[in-house]
Amino acid sequence: MGMNCPQCNNYRAQLEASIQDEICDAGFYAGIADEAPTDILRLITTSITGDEYGHARLQASLLGVCPPPVSCPPSCPAATGNFTADVRMAVSGELSAITRYAELAGCAPTLQVRYLLTSILGDEYTHARIWSAMLVAGSLCSNT
Repeated sequence: MGMNCPQCNNYRAQLEASIQDEICDAGFYAGIADEAPTDILRLITTSITGDEYGHARLQASLLGVCPPPVSCPPSCPAATGNFTADVRMAVSGELSAITRYAELAGCAPTLQVRYLLTSILGDEYTHARIWSAMLVAGSLCSNT
């Protein structure tokens, strides 16, 4: 597909980095769940955390026949204790992930891989919407 394009160089390494990003996001989101102000927001955040692990598993499955070498884990951001600030950071991360998956899908070596990565892109867009809803949810409480 797009393997002759400069942005598609080192495709396998890009997938490996994407797996690490998903694992970092899952850890960050688990921290956000701990600081959620309500049980409902905690449960929603926990479900997003599970989705991120699922994204890492899917990409690891793609590389399962040629696994990456063992490496040191990346330095991942931690929740700050400020739910609103951390959710804003999560929105930003999800928007970056959408871009990353669009690029990975565009460079995919087969249509099947492209479809799998596009499905993750859709999940990330959904997460951005959910996080954004959490940020504006308080405005509904004052309009009773």
